[in-house]
Amino acid sequence: MPSHADPEKSLGFALKKLQQTLRSRMDAALTQAGLTTPQYLVLALLEDHPGISNSELARRSAVAPPTMLKILDALAKAGYVERADRTPQLRTRGTTLTDIGRSRLALASATVETFENLLRDAAGADEPVISAWLRTCTDLVAGTPTAPEPEASPAPGRQP
Repeated sequence: MPSHADPEKSLGFALKKLQQTLRSRMDAALTQAGLTTPQYLVLALLEDHPGISNSELARRSAVAPPTMLKILDALAKAGYVERADRTPQLRTRGTTLTDIGRSRLALASATVETFENLLRDAAGADEPVISAWLRTCTDLVAGTPTAPEPEASPAPGRQP
């Protein structure tokens, strides 16, 4: 069996399994703070970048803009963020944390830090190398076509 199809030998499968496990465990832990992992990430980004645009939030969170709107709507409904009114001059709506959102973020940050520390401890001294490798792989995969270009083939029954 080729290594790319064997989950025990495939780097892609190993990364996906780690991502799924990390996401499910973080989501479970963050329920104590009333958040999901994507919601936590948005609150953390807003703390560091108040007024950031929805499209920039989506890009930094690696989600589609419509998904980001759903996340922001849920956070606004919970009172964790405040979204600026649209104006004729501006096409974007800045979003900021509310005091309740800051409190919720502070409550959840310890949970996320636990997972970050677990990953850092597992990486040990190799953490900077592993982190750089993951970023490089992300860039390489992002630049790879999603499907190989099909070769021109003759119609069935015809010789080339």
